[in-house]
Amino acid sequence: MPGVYCNCLDKIVLHEASSCSFILPNGNDIWCIRISSNFAFFNNLKMILAPDEIERAGRYHQEKDQLRFIISRGMLRLLLGKYLNQKPINIHLEIGANKKPFVQNRRGDDLHYNVSHSGDLILIAVSNSEVGIDIEKINDSFSYKEILPHNFSDEEILFIKKPEDFYLLWTRKEALLKATAKGIDDDLPLIPSLDGTHHVNSEIIGSEKNWNVNSFHIGDGYIGSVTKSCDKNAINFYDTQSLMQSDSL
Repeated sequence: MPGVYCNCLDKIVLHEASSCSFILPNGNDIWCIRISSNFAFFNNLKMILAPDEIERAGRYHQEKDQLRFIISRGMLRLLLGKYLNQKPINIHLEIGANKKPFVQNRRGDDLHYNVSHSGDLILIAVSNSEVGIDIEKINDSFSYKEILPHNFSDEEILFIKKPEDFYLLWTRKEALLKATAKGIDDDLPLIPSLDGTHHVNSEIIGSEKNWNVNSFHIGDGYIGSVTKSCDKNAINFYDTQSLMQSDSL
């Protein structure tokens, strides 16, 4: 049976974009985008979207959702363009099994990405192997107890004493299922999320591979988890702000 190893990373550091090589074999890159800090680049980011993406943005009823989508998709195109050495507007984004996104015009199978957002933050993970990421803003007033039996094992329920515990385990389950493209279903209580190594039926997680699930605190009051294959490649964290200030799109 495949193994799933869950742990927490030490305090992470967001590096400037100039320190990124944009060469995938060097590791797994996670980009942090603060929506409120990118309003000035909104029009520039909108210009590199495909017509169907602009149409999709227009279907959001609330302006804040339109802004979030355009900034998220524009930044994704900008970043992928740098990894693939292509113009952002020429990137072809597609949806695969269980709505898992992929780049149609990538170099073979060596580029994978995943996106998550919550509150004012967007995370984009880019890797040379399957990857899943999830971020949640910790809401101390969220009434999580009523949904525990349907989403967590008995052991996990005993572990959850406060909202932060809930979001820690929830992001781990989400990130793992996004990496394997299985998606959330009735097996969610069987998806491992506590610290340590777990062996689980491949049908439960939708994969025969072994996985590392790494959790971290990022920003003010946010918690995230990233799932990647069990390799020795580092996880690098970057801030997109300096990228936007230096890039002409």
